[in-house]
Formats: sequence, structure tokens, C-alpha cells
Amino acid sequence: MTLQKRKKLFLKIALFCFLAFLFLSKIIFTNEINTIDKNIYEGIIALKNDCLTLCMKIITSLSSSFVILPLTFLLLFFFKEKKQKAGIICNVGGIVLLNQILKRILKRNRPNICPLLAASGYSFPSGHAMVSVAFYGFLTLLLSKKVSSKKVKHFLVIGTISLIILIGFSRIYLGVHYASDVLAGYLCAICYLYLFNKAYQTFSLKKNCIKLIYSFKYAFTGILSAFKTERNMKIHVSIMCLVILFGVVLKISTLEWMICIFCFALVIGSEMMNTAIEKIVDIAMPEKNEKAKLAKDIAAGSVLVCAIASLLIGLLLFLPKLFAIL
Repeated sequence: MTLQKRKKLFLKIALFCFLAFLFLSKIIFTNEINTIDKNIYEGIIALKNDCLTLCMKIITSLSSSFVILPLTFLLLFFFKEKKQKAGIICNVGGIVLLNQILKRILKRNRPNICPLLAASGYSFPSGHAMVSVAFYGFLTLLLSKKVSSKKVKHFLVIGTISLIILIGFSRIYLGVHYASDVLAGYLCAICYLYLFNKAYQTFSLKKNCIKLIYSFKYAFTGILSAFKTERNMKIHVSIMCLVILFGVVLKISTLEWMICIFCFALVIGSEMMNTAIEKIVDIAMPEKNEKAKLAKDIAAGSVLVCAIASLLIGLLLFLPKLFAIL
């Protein structure tokens, strides 16, 4: 299979997993999926014995924070390139964050049975399943680039897939997750791993960091230049400071602060855009021209509209509080 065909295949798999995850998320609270989960659990728990329980507890720990965090720390010493180190850290942090966000959105409680292992938090999707796919999957991708033997690469892939399946199986066996939780974790993590690996391959740590630093430098230079050269910008900033002072004195709420911050950004941002348009028009049309004048007037008018809207919002926020004090 050519590289291009392989890329298309991986894309199709990722899209299928994404659609399957959305479908599963939609039906998790239906009786049908609960019945399927119950039947799968009863079939697995029929295998229960002390030796298997001990093995499942060991296997499930391989995707716990007590193992993943020390492994991550050790891998930072094993891999020498800064890009690889950054990729490992970002991969673990990203999948954990995504899992916690999804759990808090979907809010499915854990199985109402007698678990063989203590677990807290929401159930869907399985965090252990997601972390196992993302962490061990990405580690396999990094290691496969270090070896040239196809047999070793195949062994790595088969071993990783087997470990991931066993971790998911252990979560169901121990009674801390439904089968649908584990399946959803796999589907979501496959999509995540595909996107993360694409971003990792195209990312150049040194080049992108330099670009990022310079982009901030240019942005701050633009803000300072606008403040130094534009009279209206100084007026806007002075009004902003006055509003902040009133907000502190009148003890406005968090939501009201958010509204004020949005108004600050709207007015100052539009004023900076107006300045940029004026500079561009002056460069493109140094002599007097009616169309150039119209472009400047429209840009200035947009600033006025934003300023009037912000003024009205400010009056609606602060006048009732001032009248209450008086």
C-alpha cells in the first residue's frame, strides 16, 4: 500500500470513529444500550476468579496516573529531541483534558454494581481506555521510527493493540465501566491520536516557537504604536481605566466584568483597525481621492458605532448602581 493510500485509509478510520462516537454519545442513556452493557458485563463477570481479578487489577493500573506519569517522566530522558519530549507531554495532557471535558458534558454515572476496584467521577467515556490508546499509541509511533525491522514494528503494533484491549477489558471486568464507556473511549482516542499525530508531524518546535514569539512582539509593538500616535486611542484607554475604577468601587459581578471587558476589546480593537485602514489608504492613495476619503470615513464610523454601543451598555450597567447609592 502506498503512503498516499495509507493516509486516506487512516483518515477514513478517524472519520468513522468520530461518527461512531457521536452516535454512541447520543444513545448512552437509552434502555437498549443499558441492556447490551448489562449482558456484556454478566458474560465477562462469569469468568471471575481470584487469579484473574489480580491480573486485571495489574493490567488496569498500566493506564492509571500512578504508572503513566512516571513513564512519561522516564520517556523524557529516553527521547533526546525536544520535539519528542514536547509531544509526549502535550499528548498526555491533551487526552486527559479532553476526557475530563467529555465526562463533565455527558455526565453518565458509573455502573450500579459492586465494583472490584474503587473509582470516582463520571463514567463516559472511559479515561483509562482513552489514555491507553493515546499514550501507548503515540509511544509506538515514536518507537517505530527508531527501528528499521518490519518484524519489530509489527510486534510493537500487535503488542500495543493487545495491551489496549486488555486494559479496556479490565475496566469492564472490575465493574468500574460499562462496555459502551470503553468503546467510546477507544473511538474518541483514535480520532484524537490521528489529529495529534498529524499536528506533531507538521510541527517544528524551534521554527514555530520563534514565529510565536515574534508574532507577540509585533502585536505589542502595534498596540504601543497605536497608543502613542493616535489621540482617540488615548481617550479610549482613559475611559477604560475610569470604568475599571467604577467597577471596583461598585463591586460589579463577574458577568458584568465580562461584558465590560468585551466592550473594551470591541472599541480598542475597532480603533486599531481604523488606524490600520487609514495607513493603508494613505500608502495606496497619497493624493486626495473621494473614494479613499469614503473608506476612511466608513472605518471611523465603525469605531463610533462600537463606542456608542459600549457607552449605552455602560450606562445600563452603572446607572442603576449609582442611583441605588444616591
